[in-house]
Amino acid sequence: MKNNDEKKQFKLLDILKNKYALIVLAAGLLLILLPTGNKPEDKAERNEIKAPEFSITDEESRLEKQLCKIRGAGRVSVLLSVEGSPSRELANSGDETLVVSENGKERVVELYYVNPEYMGAIIVCDGADSAEVRLAITKAVSAYTGLSTNKITVMSMS
Repeated sequence: MKNNDEKKQFKLLDILKNKYALIVLAAGLLLILLPTGNKPEDKAERNEIKAPEFSITDEESRLEKQLCKIRGAGRVSVLLSVEGSPSRELANSGDETLVVSENGKERVVELYYVNPEYMGAIIVCDGADSAEVRLAITKAVSAYTGLSTNKITVMSMS
């Protein structure tokens, strides 16, 4: 009987000795298995060039907000004319477009995106009767769009 009791005590002592190691091991496994909340990024998504968002109405609104700040301009309305639409320039080798394969998926190699080209601008504002205001507005529109001044018309608002 005594021998059996001694064996049980030794087993209990062995379990208690390893108890702390088991607790640490369990805590480590739990931390490894818990999700971190970060989404794994796809390598292709990181390398992909994002297309710039281009909206002619947004560009007109941005320009209107700045032009109305010019002294004497008053209310301002902008109409921009563009040629083309946003496009992307692809990498190519001779006549063929370059394609890369990542993780079993193929995709074309994009170099950059090209926004449409401004062709002209019509600006209607309260202060267009003043040559000084017309000149300031023309310079501002030219600086923003890259248009030459002969393609920018500033007219008086009725």
